[in-house]
Amino acid sequence: MWRVRLTRAQLNDVGIALIFVALGIGLQVSGLNPIGWLDRVDSLPGSFPLITLGVAAAGDLMRSTRPTVALAVVSAALVVDVVTVPSIAVWLILSDAVYAVCVYAGSRAVRFLYASALAFGVVALAALIATEPDWRLVFLSALWLVAFVGSPIGYGKAVREHRTALVSERARARAMTELAERERVQAVSEERRRLARELHDVIAGQLSSIAVQSAAGLRATDDPDLTAAVLKAVRQSSVDALSEMRTMIDLLADDSGEVTPDRQTASLRRVDHLVDPIRATGTAVSVSADVDDLPAVVDIAGYRIVAESLTNAARHAEGSPIDIEIRSDERELVIHIANPLRDGRSAVPVDRPRRGLENMYTRARSVGGTLHAGVSGGRFVVDARLPLESDGAVDVPAAPTRPPIRMPHP
Repeated sequence: MWRVRLTRAQLNDVGIALIFVALGIGLQVSGLNPIGWLDRVDSLPGSFPLITLGVAAAGDLMRSTRPTVALAVVSAALVVDVVTVPSIAVWLILSDAVYAVCVYAGSRAVRFLYASALAFGVVALAALIATEPDWRLVFLSALWLVAFVGSPIGYGKAVREHRTALVSERARARAMTELAERERVQAVSEERRRLARELHDVIAGQLSSIAVQSAAGLRATDDPDLTAAVLKAVRQSSVDALSEMRTMIDLLADDSGEVTPDRQTASLRRVDHLVDPIRATGTAVSVSADVDDLPAVVDIAGYRIVAESLTNAARHAEGSPIDIEIRSDERELVIHIANPLRDGRSAVPVDRPRRGLENMYTRARSVGGTLHAGVSGGRFVVDARLPLESDGAVDVPAAPTRPPIRMPHP
């Protein structure tokens, strides 16, 4: 069976057109449809206005899909109606067509409608004034134009502006939703990187130290004193790792959002806890530390940088002597760590992820400082400068670039 499928807007147009037809028929039957002060062609039948009404209603069927075409058809029907048998019903449909153009047509068509309506009103009233001495008829015609043309334009303009504002607000709401979603994803990603950084510094560093100490203990089976010292260092490293792990877990479970580790386990005043286990393996470590009272965030960042530097030196250049210099003044904390390379090789294999170096760079950036790590004169050097007058942590890039590390291939 053949069917015509109409959209909701088209169904609304059909309903509105039928309402105008019913209204026009009612006005015609009741005798209220003719406009009394305009001349009419007596030779036409009295039902002729129903023809112009039908044409205008047919044009109004396109009021929301093709509003300019609908206005053109209704305007043509109105011209015929005015010069033959003037009636009110067609003017009613004209007012709806004008409103539809203001609401549904493009901006250019709306501007053209404004100009055309103004020009038509001025010309019509000027012609009426020139030919009709009765000012009451002129006044009544002006009110007629305002009612059937001016009012629909004003109302349609208001509806159009509200619709435009609604579209803009919806677009803004979508943009805000998308922005919030991106910020949420970025926050989750940043949190994962932060957790990975903390786990690396707390667990990987300590486990690497334990592995180095255990290897030294296995090689020193003929030296009971060295074996005992290594085992003591292993135990101390394990206890420190567990303590820092508990602290990190407590802080991550805290709803306050403060994730600063406890300075009792992470402070440059406890740098001996980092150096002693490495010395126990037979590695010479020279320490020159002149550290006054430091801000908490700088103290912790410096401690993590020293810990990671010692871990890298013990892991990748085992047995090489390590020089540590830590000093501070009124403006900044300076950390300088260097150790010779073994067999002319890089201290960090170039084919492995440099998470530790990236973590050091990130921690220096988090307090507004700088860090450089690389090979210089056959030594691997880490140089960090952390300002003491920082207002707090600065924004760290979501995906921080790796620090400038220039290393030769093995």
